[in-house]
Amino acid sequence: MMNLEMILQGIRSTRSLVSDDGLRRLPYKKALVYARASSQRQVEESEESIREIAKLVVLAKRDGYQTALEPARVEKWLEAIQAGESVSRIIEDGDVAVDCRDLGLSGSLGEDKRPGLADLWRRVESGEVGAVYLTEGMSRLSRDPDRAVGYQLLKLLKVNQCRVRTPEGVYNPAIPRDWDHLAEDVDDSADEMKKLGIRLGRRRASKAANGEHVGSPVSPGYIVAIQGQKSDGSYVFGKWQIYPPHQQVVIAALEEVVRQRSLYKAVRMLQARRVVFPFFGAGLGYMETRSALRFCLRDSSGYLITYNLLKKLATNLKLIGIWQWRDILIENNHPAAVPFDLFLQAYEIAKSPKPKGRAAYAEPMAWAGLLYCYNHDEPRRLRSLNQKHRWACHPTVQPWFDVGSCLQIADHLLTPPLTRAFLSCLDLTPHAEAVLEKLKSEVNQSGVEEGQRRRREAESQRRIAELERYLGCGDPEREETYWRLIREEKAKLDQLRRMPLAPKATPLDLGRVARFLENLDHEWERYPSRFRNQLIKLLIDRVELRHDGTHIEATIVWRVGLRQVVNIKRPPRSFGKEKLWRAEDDSLLRMLWPSGSREALLAAFPGRTWAAISQRAWRLKIAREWVRAGIQERRRWTNEEKAKLRELYSREANMDDIARELNRTPKTVISMAHVIGVSRPRELRFRRRKPVWEPITIKLFQESSSL
Repeated sequence: MMNLEMILQGIRSTRSLVSDDGLRRLPYKKALVYARASSQRQVEESEESIREIAKLVVLAKRDGYQTALEPARVEKWLEAIQAGESVSRIIEDGDVAVDCRDLGLSGSLGEDKRPGLADLWRRVESGEVGAVYLTEGMSRLSRDPDRAVGYQLLKLLKVNQCRVRTPEGVYNPAIPRDWDHLAEDVDDSADEMKKLGIRLGRRRASKAANGEHVGSPVSPGYIVAIQGQKSDGSYVFGKWQIYPPHQQVVIAALEEVVRQRSLYKAVRMLQARRVVFPFFGAGLGYMETRSALRFCLRDSSGYLITYNLLKKLATNLKLIGIWQWRDILIENNHPAAVPFDLFLQAYEIAKSPKPKGRAAYAEPMAWAGLLYCYNHDEPRRLRSLNQKHRWACHPTVQPWFDVGSCLQIADHLLTPPLTRAFLSCLDLTPHAEAVLEKLKSEVNQSGVEEGQRRRREAESQRRIAELERYLGCGDPEREETYWRLIREEKAKLDQLRRMPLAPKATPLDLGRVARFLENLDHEWERYPSRFRNQLIKLLIDRVELRHDGTHIEATIVWRVGLRQVVNIKRPPRSFGKEKLWRAEDDSLLRMLWPSGSREALLAAFPGRTWAAISQRAWRLKIAREWVRAGIQERRRWTNEEKAKLRELYSREANMDDIARELNRTPKTVISMAHVIGVSRPRELRFRRRKPVWEPITIKLFQESSSL
């Protein structure tokens, strides 16, 4: 029987705290020897580190863990891993497991990319592992520059009372002193990784400044050749070189973008033609992990072209020889993989805002808004039917399909003669050099003005800061003066910030202007129609059109006063419009349709079919007095016949007999019975008709049965 002393003793035993030595006591559950090296070179060359892993197994056996793993066996297994042999990278026996799956992986990676760390996490969280054996402390578990992974691991070990065993001692994160020691190790590893990143970043920036490969993905169309090998086994790369099999695909893809004027349409056409980037040839296997194509979808024939890939190609300056890395921009750094003009056109299409609506891809035609028809008392502007590629002169108060149209002509018949006459008088080649010099001077001047504006802003801000330090002097007059000066400086600063920014131009823009001025007549059709239209409107005031059925006289009126006359011969006109219904035709149809015969209507509208006349009458909602043929010859039902029908319909008489009795057809008898509300008895309606056996029927039946 329990007494009070026993109860108090039980409470004291359950509430007593475990000592630090008890929290560090080994063995505790199972032991996991975790091994990691930052690179494959360290695995192959660092023999001392490999031996330290085997020593941890000996240390675990000394701590009391039961296992049959012998140091010689573990060392032989580790030597096989060092030599790159195909062996399992984890061995386990008894209470000890050795995990070498993370050899060659950086400690800055998370558990999703380190299978050994992920397995350790799972074992500790499930309570299977009670001690983790490491060669150098927490730096083997994590070297995360942000410390996130390291502290998550510390918290996991603390919650599960898991020990950290190193050659120097045993640590338990649940003990505050041990937590501080392990956390300091995490911080030191993070700081070391940050310093290493800074040093490597400086080296990469130095190489990038020379236009050399620094590890960024290699654009399609290029390869980076191996120039040598360092003492640590890593490769030395130089500048990019053109790879012809991929260069041809890049050019074909950008040409399709220019041809379709749309990235989406270009992708569909390329996929329909099965255009893909082939796999790299022999000796270029290392490019599979360095080319930007490694992020793309692939099939058995090569890398597939998707919308995102095509958009990146159309906006990648590296394809025209411009090296771009962070804020470094070097022109003519490596050979261009695509023609300059082709890249500019594809770049403009890729950067233009996505069109919306039904007519998303119907751009305005050239000369839109400049063509006027002078066949009227007042000139009428021609409307451009973009989707049909036609021009039409229409009244302003009637719909476009009305009969008021006096001119309809295809764009390919009207625009080319006008463009040829326009370009024949527009020769900008002699002025190209002067225009470029003017642009360069404007760009330089805008840069100087922008620099002056920034200096003035900095001076105003510095002046305001100096005046604000004088506030609080205690003299009201001086305080008021300081506040007045501060308000004036702030007003000046606000005015400077509201000034419009100076336009920025790059050498790429100046190159585009030069090529445009020098090759305008040859490259005219390659420019977008909206761009051509903008240039025409800058120089042309209007185009006056005077026409008849076979000829158009177009007068181009320049803004400087020059007038050019262009004669255009029209093809034979289609007379399909003459078949449209006119007002006088509708009036005649309204008069004849109600009572006119078919012959009279066809004679009144020669060239029209009866179906066309009927359709037009239906559209005009004209009623016709229909006269049934032969209605005078039909016999009406008398009251006597209806009474006799009622009498015969209820008898067991055959329907054919009733029809003969009334001198009517069976169909007429049934219709009239329905009208007067007479029905036959149910047994007569559903009675099956019996076969009538005649001599000829019996003879045929006997002949068919004997076959």
